[in-house]
Amino acid sequence: MREPLISVVVPIYNGGPYLIDALASVVEQTFGDWEMICVNDGSSDGSGEVADWFARQDSRIRVIHQTNAGIVSALNTGWRQARGPLICRMDCDDIAQPDRLQTQQRYLRDHPECVVVGGSILEIDHQSDPLAVSRLPEQHAEIVKHLLHRRTGHFHPTTMMRTEAVRAVGGYREQYQWIEDHDLWLRLSRRGRLANLAEILLYYRQHPSSVCWQRAQLRVQLMNSLMRDAYRVRGRDVPHELILSGSVQRSAAGPGKWARAAAKGGFVRSSFKQLAHLWRGPDRTTYKLRMTCETLARLPVGVTRRAVQRDGAVSIPTFPKWHQAWHEHLAAQKPGSAHQQPKDAPCEVDSMVSREQAA
Repeated sequence: MREPLISVVVPIYNGGPYLIDALASVVEQTFGDWEMICVNDGSSDGSGEVADWFARQDSRIRVIHQTNAGIVSALNTGWRQARGPLICRMDCDDIAQPDRLQTQQRYLRDHPECVVVGGSILEIDHQSDPLAVSRLPEQHAEIVKHLLHRRTGHFHPTTMMRTEAVRAVGGYREQYQWIEDHDLWLRLSRRGRLANLAEILLYYRQHPSSVCWQRAQLRVQLMNSLMRDAYRVRGRDVPHELILSGSVQRSAAGPGKWARAAAKGGFVRSSFKQLAHLWRGPDRTTYKLRMTCETLARLPVGVTRRAVQRDGAVSIPTFPKWHQAWHEHLAAQKPGSAHQQPKDAPCEVDSMVSREQAA
């Protein structure tokens, strides 16, 4: 079997209602020379069945089921199965831009010194409404500076990496679970160049169960350890101000923060939608008033910034045919259904995928 150019690694844990969009956004990429490795990390919500169904629709998809062992285990399982010279990361609740794979593989082809390339994101809420565009430094030196000051260097699910470089550094390390990406970028930065593209490559889902909103206290302590390690291997003393105390807290996600983020991003409709959710919720009135005032204060600046940066109108991909086919599949599996089919019977999406592969 011919090796693909790109291996897309997707760790899955209870992907819920977002998983179909995530997987479909890879299947419908403009660039077709890929394989997708879905690692189902002990999901309990039926995500494994969704992934298996996708694999029956497209032979480029492989699914690995394992007992729940955490994100690092799932990621390492995935990249070790990769057959392509490039590894693309994707999360099970995000949506890839249609030309994402094409854009990133072309950049790595033209920049052989680069070992990791990421990109910008448009943050979206659980209903796929826009919140804010986020960008990171594009050049190696600035990315490394960010990493060495506890700041994000790459948006993890936007990255594409060279398989040989990931293999050379040993992949993700268990001791840095929850900041495993930050650790990997620091080690890869000593083997080659890091880069980010200004283009939006991913629609990044924000919701209360996102990992970035959980385990904040543990992440602080792990980052302290990582900073000491990163400076030590570089022969430098870690600056005192980079070691944070254990009392640092991060407040919970929710419509208040998302309203404020949407205002900063200049998305007026999303701002007011999130404010409406906030005022219907259980938070204290003082908190609601504070977040409302902060949101309204940020809106004019956000709208102006969005106009200056020419982000303009956004069109977030939707995949109704995949949702419809999945629901038809579920209906056909119900006992006694007049349309019941064998488990592996083809559905409407099969011919669609075949046509796209042939094209």
